[in-house]
Amino acid sequence: MVELALALPLLAFALLGGADLARAFALQIAVENGSRAGAESYAIDSSPTPAEAKTVTVNEINRTPTANVQPSDVTVTKAQADGVSPCVGTPTVSTPCFVSVTVVYNWTTIIAWPFVPNSGTFNRTTTMRTFY
Repeated sequence: MVELALALPLLAFALLGGADLARAFALQIAVENGSRAGAESYAIDSSPTPAEAKTVTVNEINRTPTANVQPSDVTVTKAQADGVSPCVGTPTVSTPCFVSVTVVYNWTTIIAWPFVPNSGTFNRTTTMRTFY
């Protein structure tokens, strides 16, 4: 009985800590996939809008359990190759345009662990060349 009393807290700590770690990895992958999906939807659409790219991004990320991304967490920018100059007209080979979708998602652990960080920020930007 004494061994069980000593081992049970360690087992519970390892089990819940492992669940938090797995959840963090799943959310990081979801943020990466969402950023990519939003940039891709904007890049291949014949009449793209930033709102559409945000919607695709949010929907992709929120397919992951416990994810709760809002459109305000997503930024869509369209610029020339330098990343600053605005795109003018239809992109050409000499003046290509690129869309960047940035997701900044703040997450917290399930349990408030002592002496361990209990929150983090996942930040991902995907840039793709547009065709329209």
